[in-house]
Amino acid sequence: MSAHDDGEHYGLLDDVGEYGTALWLRWLGRAEVELVVLPDCPVVAPGLDGEGCCLFADHTEQHTWEDTLEAVSCTS
Repeated sequence: MSAHDDGEHYGLLDDVGEYGTALWLRWLGRAEVELVVLPDCPVVAPGLDGEGCCLFADHTEQHTWEDTLEAVSCTS
């Protein structure tokens, strides 16, 4: 996970597989937790073989292929 400030946090629970959505766990601090279904991020990396972003639409920060610390795979 890339470095980030306090605020909302998300963890992928399951790829719903329908309509480009996934089930995410969203939490703020230690007390507020909820399950949410969010649409997939529609942005793909530049180039002919552009990799799709593994996060949800309108996420903050960078897309998953922009993480330079290690390779990120949506399937692992």
